[in-house]
Amino acid sequence: MKTHPSNKSTTSRILAYMNKTATTLFNRQHIGLAQNYTSTHHSFSRFLQTQGKQDLPFSKITSELLTLYQEWLWQQGIKKNTSSFYLRNLHSVFNKAAKEGLTTGNPFATVYTGVAKTRKRAVTPDLIRHIHQLDIRQGLIHIGKNPKRKTFDRTLRELSFARDTFIFCFCARGLTFVDLAFLKKENIWHNTLRYERRKTGQTIEVEILPCMQTIIERYPTSTPYLFPILHAQTTQEAYHEYRTAIRKYNKQLNTLSLMLSQSIPLTSYVSRHSWATAAYHQNIPIAYISEAMGHHSEKTTRTYLKSLESNKIDKANRQLLHTIFNDDGT
Repeated sequence: MKTHPSNKSTTSRILAYMNKTATTLFNRQHIGLAQNYTSTHHSFSRFLQTQGKQDLPFSKITSELLTLYQEWLWQQGIKKNTSSFYLRNLHSVFNKAAKEGLTTGNPFATVYTGVAKTRKRAVTPDLIRHIHQLDIRQGLIHIGKNPKRKTFDRTLRELSFARDTFIFCFCARGLTFVDLAFLKKENIWHNTLRYERRKTGQTIEVEILPCMQTIIERYPTSTPYLFPILHAQTTQEAYHEYRTAIRKYNKQLNTLSLMLSQSIPLTSYVSRHSWATAAYHQNIPIAYISEAMGHHSEKTTRTYLKSLESNKIDKANRQLLHTIFNDDGT
């Protein structure tokens, strides 16, 4: 796909504008957000093709069309949160275009752009400790892997690195995998890890504690990158390496989940959510947690902690009813 940023008649069409925006974000190293827009571009493009259209001017983006798109997504078996993800990205692009004077109005009022409650992603500090101390070799044998096979040692090394990566992200205040992958040795200065979040561009500084330093020293690299995840020289090549790496990482975390006594689905997001939850239980103010995680606002942080707030309310209600009825309130 090619766009001509200087041609207003071209960029006033939503798919062309979205493509231009994604390219700009990608060049600025905001890879996650660029990928979100690219995924939405592909989805909305497929929908428009069912309507006999290749692209549309912003003036044709109506509430009726967006409702049709939402219904089309659901007919494809897309879940509500995923359809909301696409529509939120479209809304974001629409708002960007409005700021540039390319469109007006709000046709998104009639479609769902919320986030439905999903399964809790955080795990307890005790489980984090269990993961840190996990005997991966015995765990592999326990799930049926033969230590005499040639691939066993390689699998052991890769899973050990995935485990250490997970722990490092937790120790680094919920560092995201994309930010971890793109860390370079130059990001370390006087025992401080200083980097810009690829999603928001915010500068984050984290003290390198012993648990983090041990992991850094365990995986020396011959490249500018801090960890042996990326090797590419160009941004585009590095991005493709990252996409491959995160898929592999999540598969490895799933294997680690099988080794744990509890049925806990580990993913690349779990360490981040778990740090926020643990910090909250340590009575660290939400404003501090928000700052530590590089969120634009406390509203984003509260979405991480929403289930915790609900649990506190339930606990308070049980105590209240016990006081009134001298039982569990049933």
